[in-house]
Amino acid sequence: MPKKVCFQPCLGIKTNLSTIGRQGCYLAHLRLGAEKSDLGCAPALYANVQEDVDFLAQDWMIAVESCDKGCANHLVAEKGGPVHATVRVDELLAAQGFDLASLPRAHAPLDHPAVVAVADELVRVAAALEASETA
Repeated sequence: MPKKVCFQPCLGIKTNLSTIGRQGCYLAHLRLGAEKSDLGCAPALYANVQEDVDFLAQDWMIAVESCDKGCANHLVAEKGGPVHATVRVDELLAAQGFDLASLPRAHAPLDHPAVVAVADELVRVAAALEASETA
């Protein structure tokens, strides 16, 4: 049974939502701590960096997608790992009433409401995965 979750964000460069998603991953990781979470890195996983490859085998994988292309899911599958849950940043924020086009692209502080919303969802999903294994 995994003891940690790994947040694997997409790295979409054409959307501001990938910035929000990555920052949300970082904030969720800060909230959960290193003893309960890892931050996946797509370039490292592509390059077969052992730490990121180990996350696939040891952690619950949460793909954090910013659009419908599913790049984080594809990457994890390509490297032979399972995705245990997917969070779609675009769908989550739209459902919460955010104006997606107005969200920052270059940088979003960790206290930005959209970043906080993504982190809240990631922490919720991580807790649900943990609960499903202990039930």
